[in-house]
Amino acid sequence: METAARDLAQYLPPTPLQYSRAFTDKARCYVHIKIESIQPIRAFKVRGALTKVMRLRPEERSAGVITASAGNHGQGVAYAAAAFKIPATVYVPETANQLKVEAIRRLGAEVVPAGRNYNDAYLEAMRHVERGGATFVHAFDDPDVIAGQGSIAVELLRDLEDVDTVLVPIGGGGLIGGIALYLKEKRPRVKVIGAEPAGADGMRRSLEAGRIVTLDRVDTIADGLAASAPGKLTFELAKRYVDEVVLVDDTEMLRAIRLLFEWEHLLAEPAGAAALAALLYHYSPSPNEKVVVVLSGANVTDEVMIRALKSR
Repeated sequence: METAARDLAQYLPPTPLQYSRAFTDKARCYVHIKIESIQPIRAFKVRGALTKVMRLRPEERSAGVITASAGNHGQGVAYAAAAFKIPATVYVPETANQLKVEAIRRLGAEVVPAGRNYNDAYLEAMRHVERGGATFVHAFDDPDVIAGQGSIAVELLRDLEDVDTVLVPIGGGGLIGGIALYLKEKRPRVKVIGAEPAGADGMRRSLEAGRIVTLDRVDTIADGLAASAPGKLTFELAKRYVDEVVLVDDTEMLRAIRLLFEWEHLLAEPAGAAALAALLYHYSPSPNEKVVVVLSGANVTDEVMIRALKSR
């Protein structure tokens, strides 16, 4: 993780860890927000994608990269490909967030709509990989991607060495896997709490079952967390290092978006607000607890923002 953080510093400045007096008062603990929403693609996913592309051999990079994504990871891969001037192809579900799809195109990647969900797009991307020499960049189940996401924890400990608890959104598990691995190795006492959508609770069901469980369907406003199952690597990391996974519903994420905007003037998409929703509605901290909430992304559509501002 520290190597990834050092390498990423060539391309990305560290993101702020912002103390929130408003949320400290509301949650009755000391609340800090790790603001990944100011990354160049407005989401943390650029860390993992850049790390993966940086670690490819020159001949692998020249052949280009392929991925499947609901949106933010696709932007991360497109950004990394543009930084290294290599071709990139991103397979997206036909139902993907168009705000994110257009951002991928603006970064210069080819966008290929495929199927109704992430799994359909993933299968089509893998067929493309089999036909050519491009490298597939997995959205979460890849050691280099996980290391890149874990660089967040390296920055976090530099800024708040005595942190007690970190709340992290869970989709496929790459973000929480990287963060939990680093924190538990460096500060075993730190609690790592996952925030997963109630309508896409593949990680929590998998942990309860002791094996990977694949959901028949997902139903959540948080498209960035709409994974039907964790990855093999991320499941093992969560099983070993994550203390608890709590479920947040769409209404709670919408309320958290509104409060972040009104109280801290920070934009968040539903996935980005999931960790705050977990803190406000499900986690009971002690009064002196120092809690970090990871605000993972801010690619929110107008429609969702309007719904959030109307939520109470």
